Amino acid sequence: MSLIEPVVGRSRSRRGVAAGMRAAGRTPDVALLVLMIAITALAVATLPGFRTATNAYELLDGSAVIAVLALAETVVMLTRQIDLSVGAIMGLVAYTVGSTVGRLGGGPLNPVVGFAFAIALGGALGLVNGFLVERLRMPAIIATLATLSIYSGMQVVVTGGSQLYAYQVPHWLAGLYSDQWGPVPVFTVIAAVLVLLLAVALHRTRWGRDLYAIGSNPDAAAAAGLPTRRRTYETFVLCGALSGVAGLLYVAQYGNVDASAGSGIELTAIAAAVIGGVSLFGGSGTALGAALGTLLLSELETLLALERISIFAQQTLQGAAIVISVAIYAYLGRLGRRRRMAAPRRVAAPAADETSPPAALPAAGTGPGGDRWT
Repeated sequence: MSLIEPVVGRSRSRRGVAAGMRAAGRTPDVALLVLMIAITALAVATLPGFRTATNAYELLDGSAVIAVLALAETVVMLTRQIDLSVGAIMGLVAYTVGSTVGRLGGGPLNPVVGFAFAIALGGALGLVNGFLVERLRMPAIIATLATLSIYSGMQVVVTGGSQLYAYQVPHWLAGLYSDQWGPVPVFTVIAAVLVLLLAVALHRTRWGRDLYAIGSNPDAAAAAGLPTRRRTYETFVLCGALSGVAGLLYVAQYGNVDASAGSGIELTAIAAAVIGGVSLFGGSGTALGAALGTLLLSELETLLALERISIFAQQTLQGAAIVISVAIYAYLGRLGRRRRMAAPRRVAAPAADETSPPAALPAAGTGPGGDRWT
C-alpha cells in the first residue's frame, strides 16, 4: 500500500466531517419562529383569555422545565443518541436536592449549594448512561430505558412513600418561580441563559462542531481522529446535569414532590426538541430550535386548554406533532439531497503544463538552446 493512501483517506474523511458541520446549520429556526408569530397573532385576535399578561407569564414559566429537558435531549440527539431517563433523573434529583436544601435552611450560599448538588447528581446519573452506551456498547434507547426503570425505582426507595411538601422548600427555591427580574420571570431568565450558553457551545467551540460531525457521519468522524468516545460520555453527562437543573426548577414550580415526579415528561421533552428541528438521526438541530419547539408546544396546549379541550386530545396533538415534524424534516432532507445531486458540478480546467506536450529533450552534447558544447 502506498504511503499516500492513509493521508488521502484521512483527508476525504475530514471533508465528509466538514460537510456534516456545514449541514448542521440548516435548521428551520426562522420558519418555526414565523409559525409561532402567526399562531400567537391568531390567538390574540380570537381568544381574549390568551392576550392577558398573566397568561403570558404562565406560558413562559410553564415552559422553563420542559425547555431545559429539551436542551438535554438536544445534546444527545445531535450525536445520534437518545436519553429516555431524563424524566426519572429529574424526579430523583427534585426530591433528593429539594429535601436536602430544605434541611439546610436559607443561608446565603444555599442557592449555590443547591444548584451545584443538582448538577453533580444529575451528571453522575448521566455518566452511568454514558458508560452503558459507550463502554458496554448498548443501544442508547435500550440503555436509557433500563436506567429509566432503575432511577424510577431509586426514586421510590429514596422517598420511602413520603412526599416533599411546599412548606419544606426553602424560600429562595420557592421564589424562583414567583419572583421576577424586572418585567421578566426568573424562570424565563434561567432557561434563556441555558439556551444561550448551549448555543454558544454548539456553534462557537470545537466541542460543538465535534457533536455535529459525529451525528452527521460517525465513521468519518472517527476516521478523522475526533474523540468520539469521550464526546459520548460528555453528552450524556451534560444531559444528566441539565436534567438535574430541571429537577431543581421542578421543585420551585410545584413545591410538592413525590415518587411519581417526572413520570412521562421525557416524551414531552423529545417532542419539543423534534418539533424544534432536532433530528432523531443526528447531526442537525440547535438550542434555539429546541427552545422554540418547547414554546410552540406549550402555546398549542394553552390554546387547547382555553378552548376546554380534554387532556387526551392534547396528548394526541403531541404525538401528531412529532409525526408531522419528522415527516416534514425528512422530506426537506430528501429534497435538499436531490437538489445537491442535480446541481451541475464545476470541474476545474487543467493547467497549461498538464495539456501541452512535453518538450523534446536536448540531444546529447547540446545545451538547452540546441547549441553544441564546445
